[in-house]
Amino acid sequence: MSTRAVWVAFGGEVMDVTDDLELQRLLHEAHDEAAAVAGLEDCLERLRRVRAAQTALAGLPAEQLREALRMRRAALAGGRR
Repeated sequence: MSTRAVWVAFGGEVMDVTDDLELQRLLHEAHDEAAAVAGLEDCLERLRRVRAAQTALAGLPAEQLREALRMRRAALAGGRR
């Protein structure tokens, strides 16, 4: 562990970080931004696919939608054995 104070500034605040593990954690979190953004982009793409599927399902004739729901229930019930 370091006994030397390290000054880390974000915007208007100043922090005194004296623990090497905390400093490593801060560096890891700061470096992880690209992965966080990529994860968010993946989530947004998944949400777009979900919304497109919901829109397509909403446009189906009632009988076709009932049949699709029946097949989905049967598939889900089959996995509960």
